[in-house]
Amino acid sequence: MENYEELIKDLELTGSNIEELKEIRETVKRNSDANKDLDTIMFELKENIKNITSKFYNGENNFGIKYMTGFTSSIYIPSFDSSGEIKILLNGGETSRVSNKIEVNKDTLFDTASITKLFTLILVFKLEELGLINLNDKIKDLDPSFSGMEDFTFNDLIRLHGEILTVGNITLAHNEKEAYQILKTAYLKNNTRETNKYTDFGAIIIGKTIEHILSKKYNKDVTLEELMQKYIFSESNMNNTLFNPKGLNISGNGGYDTLVHDPKARILGGAVGSAGIFTTSDDLNKLAKNLYSVNYINPKLINKEHLDRLGEVTFKDGREPQKGNLGIYVKHPLGYEKTFTPSLFSTGSFSHQGWTGSVALFDPNNLIHHNFLTNAIYKTDNKDEIRADKPIGFGNAWDIYEKEIIKNIMIMMITKKYFNLYKDREVNINDEIKIK
Repeated sequence: MENYEELIKDLELTGSNIEELKEIRETVKRNSDANKDLDTIMFELKENIKNITSKFYNGENNFGIKYMTGFTSSIYIPSFDSSGEIKILLNGGETSRVSNKIEVNKDTLFDTASITKLFTLILVFKLEELGLINLNDKIKDLDPSFSGMEDFTFNDLIRLHGEILTVGNITLAHNEKEAYQILKTAYLKNNTRETNKYTDFGAIIIGKTIEHILSKKYNKDVTLEELMQKYIFSESNMNNTLFNPKGLNISGNGGYDTLVHDPKARILGGAVGSAGIFTTSDDLNKLAKNLYSVNYINPKLINKEHLDRLGEVTFKDGREPQKGNLGIYVKHPLGYEKTFTPSLFSTGSFSHQGWTGSVALFDPNNLIHHNFLTNAIYKTDNKDEIRADKPIGFGNAWDIYEKEIIKNIMIMMITKKYFNLYKDREVNINDEIKIK
């Protein structure tokens, strides 16, 4: 048990919640006292994860409504040495509330909604590193059509400064052209830099400004979709990640055929900085590994300084202290009551969650990634049963599920390190688990 204690102490030093570590310590101690071997421990953990996930997937609220009709989820602990990797994919259900004919599989594309903002932030940092943009430049100087942004810069929008409004409602526009005309009226109701307020408009304006800058630079139309493909999707071999997908194996968008669920993104053409990306659990694994690689090899995506900004607490006492740059969820003392980033994760960890219910979590220090992509959206006006387009109780059910899943993931990570460091055992797991 002594060696296990050293690993648990390391977690305390990197920011894991001490009270939550007590329960993990007890489980690890029982495994140690029973002299369980690696295969036995990992089998039991996988069974725990399977059962916890099955309970969530098959769960119903008080009105007898299932929380979701389909999902895919991944637990990924990558390796940059000889310790081996852990990759567990879980999936179940059907892809669409409309047809319900295609079973979810590893290639099912899910509408990630606001998780798109994480990609936008990574792209902005990458373009800055390449010298193609300067985050301190004023938006209206780069694109005069956004004159209502006053003296706000990329960094102001990234940090969620001020309060942005438009003259008119974009979602009520009759077509894409009219929607963009409304977007150009964006102005600052409040231009304070002393606090933050979550909004979609900042990410949308960032995306459109980047398109404008690079179109002008290369003397041709350059789209956000092309930039994402070149600098993130291709670099990370995310072959199943894109905007506006075609085909039938699509989920999480509430049954809007292949269209993004988010109404602003939909009327603006489906490819904006705030929402629109469809992806798979395994492609998010690839994103995580490429982000984490900065500590070990030359980074393909962003440098260490920018990786740290993904987990940065921007306004500790702000209006939304759990929201960091571009709305990324950072750690919060009140845990899941305020954030999606587990308090068992290290300081500097981050997550993002979309309106569709999907979540992606990242711990760059412990090399942990977990995502849960889901088809939880209902198209209904029954407010007595549905809230935020999802079954009432979905959020609470998610919190219960995630607390148990993270506990098992942390035990799995500690076990992996223990057997690698002290038993000279590689840990290689690559399993796909079907949930019924």
